[in-house]
Amino acid sequence: MELEDVFRAHQRAVFAYFLRIVGNRQDAEELTQETFVRACGAAVRFRGDAKVSTWLFGIARRVLLEAVRAGLFERRAEFDEQTPARADDPDERMDLERALASLGAGDREVLVMVDMLGFEPIEVAGIVGVSPETFRVRLHRARARLREAYGR
Repeated sequence: MELEDVFRAHQRAVFAYFLRIVGNRQDAEELTQETFVRACGAAVRFRGDAKVSTWLFGIARRVLLEAVRAGLFERRAEFDEQTPARADDPDERMDLERALASLGAGDREVLVMVDMLGFEPIEVAGIVGVSPETFRVRLHRARARLREAYGR
């Protein structure tokens, strides 16, 4: 797969990941750009042991963690009415989006990757560097916190 094809296939998902975590379009665009710059540099080392999406989101997550450590943005997302969560009813969508934005970055990351971007939990466990069992616990707790926030 050519890098241009990787960009076309995954740019929206990487941007959505960052937007849901950082809550700011400009920051999400910058982080997305940095992810693909790093992917270009790392492409020669990609052996194909993992899916391209898993490899790319591993890079995206490292970019995100470096930005958090550098204090480049707040860890709490802002509610953004222009990027609603998945739901059929517009009011329900906005409520869900607000509930998601109220969660911590770690919970948002878990939920976005599995429930919005469609990654398998075992893939995300590999990306975040924890055992599948540990990740399942994190996912369960994040979903419980989202249900609690959504129910308020």
